[in-house]
Amino acid sequence: MTYTHHLTTTGRASSRYQQVQNEAVDHRDLVVLLFEGAARFLQDGCRYLRVRDYERWAHCSNQVRRVLSELTLALDDSAAPDLCRSLKALYVYIQRIVTEGGLEEDMDKLQEAISLLTQLAAAWREAKNTCQKQNAKQTA
Repeated sequence: MTYTHHLTTTGRASSRYQQVQNEAVDHRDLVVLLFEGAARFLQDGCRYLRVRDYERWAHCSNQVRRVLSELTLALDDSAAPDLCRSLKALYVYIQRIVTEGGLEEDMDKLQEAISLLTQLAAAWREAKNTCQKQNAKQTA
């Protein structure tokens, strides 16, 4: 086996492993991780903004906006239209206060966004736990 062939095979195996891992993850866990990650990016971004490291701030705030955009796109309006509308409005609001907070260097707005992201993560975690308990009762 050549070195190049080994790398290609290893790359495919690694890619397949990652695909299986992603498919095995409960979607509610993924949503929690996304909200927690966005909150961490924003916390890091606040530190960078305080020291006027605008390049790192921009990277962190862009990551937050990217997560919120992906979560917005993932909403299924056919399942619960009113809930989806409310969540979209909340995601847009968070994006707006992240943008305004960064432009104005307003840490209160950014802290509000962090708080909302943290609360959303907690709500999804609770929903996941509730669903797991209900599923356990049904299978018992």
